[in-house]
Amino acid sequence: MHIFEKLRNVLLQVTPKVFYGTNEYDNEGVEKAPFIVYHAVNKRAPVHADDKPVFYNNQVQVTLVTDKKDVELESLLETTLLSNGYNFEVTTEYHNSDRSLCRVYELNLEENSNGK
Repeated sequence: MHIFEKLRNVLLQVTPKVFYGTNEYDNEGVEKAPFIVYHAVNKRAPVHADDKPVFYNNQVQVTLVTDKKDVELESLLETTLLSNGYNFEVTTEYHNSDRSLCRVYELNLEENSNGK
């Protein structure tokens, strides 16, 4: 199972609305909160052997979008991530123009050079 598929399965334990890269659903509009959007920020190969990467380090952002501050849902997300072996940092929290709230988590996921 690919690392992003595994992460998605973990995020689905928090809410059934999980999207990669965007919160648009079938290009017909924006999904109503709460939902989670995740995406890769970068992918780097810090170690090489025989001119090939040994593994990749993927920096991933997970954004929890809610109508208003929801400490219980934030706690559920954080507990779910930790109990599944994902360490995270909260990098920011901000309001959108529609007054919804985004809480952004950053994860570093290691991936073997074969993609798993």
